[in-house]
Formats: sequence, structure tokens, C-alpha cells
Amino acid sequence: MCNDLSIKHFSSGEKRQMTILNTKLTIKQLSIRNRLVLPPITTNYGSSEGLVTQDILHFYETRSKDVGITIVEATSVQESGRIVPCSLGLWNDSQIPGMTKLVETIQQQGALAVIQLNHAGPRCPPSKDKKQGFSPSGVAFRPDVSPVIMTTKDIEQLINDFSKAAIRASKAGFDGVEIHGAHLYLLSQFLSPLTNKREDRYGGDAEGRATLALEIVKSVRKNLGPAYPIFFRINAEERIKGGQTLEDALIIGRLLADEGVDVLDITLIAHGSWKEVDNNLKVTRKKILMGSSALPKDHPSGSNVALTAAFKEKIGLPVIAVGKFGIGRAAVNAVENEKIDLVAVGRQMICDPLSAQKMLDGNDDDIIACDECLKCFASIGKGAPMACKINKDLPF
Repeated sequence: MCNDLSIKHFSSGEKRQMTILNTKLTIKQLSIRNRLVLPPITTNYGSSEGLVTQDILHFYETRSKDVGITIVEATSVQESGRIVPCSLGLWNDSQIPGMTKLVETIQQQGALAVIQLNHAGPRCPPSKDKKQGFSPSGVAFRPDVSPVIMTTKDIEQLINDFSKAAIRASKAGFDGVEIHGAHLYLLSQFLSPLTNKREDRYGGDAEGRATLALEIVKSVRKNLGPAYPIFFRINAEERIKGGQTLEDALIIGRLLADEGVDVLDITLIAHGSWKEVDNNLKVTRKKILMGSSALPKDHPSGSNVALTAAFKEKIGLPVIAVGKFGIGRAAVNAVENEKIDLVAVGRQMICDPLSAQKMLDGNDDDIIACDECLKCFASIGKGAPMACKINKDLPF
């Protein structure tokens, strides 16, 4: 399977086949010029105040030239909910002007601009805010952040803040918003039986665990109206014992569709484990959960396509597939044979920002391939700006 999708020259017939990636797609009022998406990639290129910087503009300008949609990285709805110290934010109005400039930068390249809204929960970096580390049930993800189990009042405030952030995104000119319900950040933790042990209406079976996500979608829809596009990112599976299953994810996906979500962005937790670590300076040790969305190196291109196709078949909404689309042939297969609507190209676009153009032209042989070293993950994990072993010119 890996060999079938290896990088090589295309015949003229294969190049013609590539035109399927160039076909347009319409979702509500969105006219999408092709089937490629730049997915939300946390860069840590923002300012400490959550503002758009010149590096952010450079990164997105360079990578929006050939994709149909650019989804801006996870943007926090609360100051204490950032993934990294310099995550972007939409928790106050002062962040709107910079976002407007970012929208203009993306749209000038011909791509649609969507922004992902998020709260990192207990995966956020340490802060002085006593309310850091919001969690459904107190599961820890970092040795330096103690989770705070959310009260009903905290949940109501979170719903309000997601809705306000979505309104700010609309005012900034974004073509749509994506609500981040994946990768074991806060909403994902509510959806997962691994991390949600609540006994109130926000816990229980798949429907109960989906309550918070559904209330956020309902609030955003109420404030932005019936026509505004809402995307939702969800884990198809969590490959950790006790994690979310495809069966539960499909139940949640149907509920999201019924509540007004327009596009499902399908990802997964590829692997994870529990680990005992030192509890800061205390003698005791604590157990933390570690999980990653990065598919192992030995997995073939487009490894998440079958899971994504299940959502397309069972729910019927437009879907985005993501996961090791390093070559155009994998993207073509997803769209043509698996009926996937949109294909997201992430790490490959970090190391070679011209990858989308090369895929659309059928020139896989010219792609500067990502070697999956995960330096991009490791750099932001240390609180530094995103770096790449291959592309030394980042943010370009």
C-alpha cells in the first residue's frame, strides 16, 4: 500500500486525473476553488497578547496561494485557554483588527478563510490564572497544570465565550468558523469517555457527553444566523484504551449535523498512554494522559481516509480528511474513490509551502517531502516558535 503511493513521475493520464483536485465545491454560500485545505496548524507565531503578528501573516500568505480553504490555527476563546504561550486569541475586541488583516491576506491569495476556535483545557501552559486547566473530570495532561473541574457556571461562561469569539471572527471577515472538538483539548475531553466521568447532564453516554459541544454549536448558530458556515473537528477514534470509538463518534457527528454543523473535519488520536511524572517539586507523583494526533511513520499516505469516509456515508455532510497527505496521488484517491469532499495537507505544507500547487499540477516528484521528524511538534511543545528541519525559512 505504501509503495502504491510512493513519490514518482506521473504519466500524462495521471496528470489529467489530477484535475479532480481542481474541481470546485459549493458549501452553503462558500464557493471553494479546489479540494485542498490548509488545516489548522499551531505555530506559536502570535504575540503574547494573542494578536496577529507579521510572522503569522507571512506563514498564511505563503500557504494560501493554491489551497481552496485555509483554516487558521487554534484560536483561544479565553485567555487562559491557549495551547501555547503565543496562541492567537479572539477573547476580546482588540484582537479583531489583526484578524481582519489576516483574513484579507488569505483571501487575496484566492483561498477562503476559516478560523478554528478552541480552549486547550488542562493542556494549556501554566499561568497565574486560578481558572487555568479547565477539565470535565480532572484528568491531568501536564505535570505543571492542575486541572480544575468545571462547574455549571464555568460551562455557561465557556459557551458564551465561544459564541462571542465566533461573532468576532465574523466581524473580522472570516468565511466560516471551526469549533475544535478533537485532539483531547477541552471540548474533546467532554466528548471522550476516557476523560469525561461527569454524572450531570454533560456526562454519561455519547449523547450526554456531546451536550456541551451541541450547546456551543446552538449558541454560535443563533448568533451568526442560519447561513454562516460552521465546521466541527472531531476525533473519529482515540487509540487509547477506553477512548472514543468510531461508533460513538458517528453518534456525535449525527447530533452535530442535526444541530446545524455544515462540515465535519475528521481527525483522530493516533496513539497515547498514561504516564507517571514528578508532581512539580512535590515528593508525590501524578498520572498524566499523553496523546498525539500524529500518525506513526510506518502508516501509509492518507491513513485516515476510511474513517472519514464512514462519516460521509453515515451522516452525509461534507467532510475533510487529514493525515499524511504528502503526495497528490493519495489526495486524488480520497476524493475520487472514497468520495471525500476536501483533503487537508498539513505538515507537508510546513516544509514545502508549494506542495498544494505541485499536487494540483500532478507534479508529486517535485514535492520536497516531509520526513515526519516531528520537529514542528517538538518546537511548539517547548514553547518556542514552530520550526522545521527541512524548511529553514519559516514562517515563509
